[in-house]
Amino acid sequence: IFVLFLFFLNSCQSKKQDESNKNTDNTKNNPELVKQDDKGQKADLRYAPKIGDKFRYSLAEKNFSVENNPNTNFIDRITESEMNSYFSEEVVDVSGLGVITYKVKYDSIYMKDKVSKGDSSFSINYNSNIKDSVYNKTSYFIYNALIGQEFKMRVSAQGEIYDAYEIEKIHDKIFSFYGDTLKAMHKEAIKNLVTAKFFQNMLQNQFQRFSVSPIYKDSTWSLNLESEIDGFPIKNNLVYKLANIEKTNGDYICTIEPNLSVDFINKELKDKQVTIKLMDDNIGGRGKVIYNLSKGCIVSKNTTTDINYEKKITINKGKSFLAKERSTLNVNVTLL
Repeated sequence: IFVLFLFFLNSCQSKKQDESNKNTDNTKNNPELVKQDDKGQKADLRYAPKIGDKFRYSLAEKNFSVENNPNTNFIDRITESEMNSYFSEEVVDVSGLGVITYKVKYDSIYMKDKVSKGDSSFSINYNSNIKDSVYNKTSYFIYNALIGQEFKMRVSAQGEIYDAYEIEKIHDKIFSFYGDTLKAMHKEAIKNLVTAKFFQNMLQNQFQRFSVSPIYKDSTWSLNLESEIDGFPIKNNLVYKLANIEKTNGDYICTIEPNLSVDFINKELKDKQVTIKLMDDNIGGRGKVIYNLSKGCIVSKNTTTDINYEKKITINKGKSFLAKERSTLNVNVTLL
């Protein structure tokens, strides 16, 4: 259900330029990033860090959802989950086409999950730094294995993660948590789970998707992506506005304001046994991220995505009932 969140990214903001600032002007290294013409100020929005640059981030994701359907006996089931991760990135290569290779390492991961239904509730907390009974649960072995293990990823100048590789040591570490109990087929299953796509899903939120062409201040660019929600095919319509360009401490700082809307490509799913029809939907997102154009890194980001829909399920052209789902996802990225 949250595939669409992977691409709902970023925004940037800054303070007013202090013309008396005497700090080093970092824009001299990339003098073409921002230009002025008769139409106004425009920015060549892209990632252009230098080899050797190091960044450390925290990424916090909070999700609150409510389900009401036959599986919950038509009683609201509330799920609250949090994931906080801390990781570092070092630029180890920049190709002639502007593709950046980062060396990535996770320092720690914290997770909280709580499920409530009626008068009952269940909660569990995970901390990668505390080797307790939760740490030893198989569902957390993947996260245990990430800590301290370096891998690499390739990111385009427009902020799209192309690939993640050198993840074999992470696989081996996962295997080690199982001891000698794993068969070859089980190892292969783990490799098929922890792939480049797994890391793209974890880290794409930390990058902003930019336009290929320079953008004028107060102008927008868009990105349309197809995915699905609960089996329904959808089109995600992302519109980004370059709200501000200012210079602070010698760096160009941009404010980008994203907005998300969703169109359902098909509102009815049908087979021989069941017909599922979307009756009502309200899905959208908004946010703000501060982007340092001169250094090629996000400084901070906050986005919120809301999903609210209702569907009618009819079995064998007879009995019908309604199922409801609503959720809110907040994502916060901070350069430490």
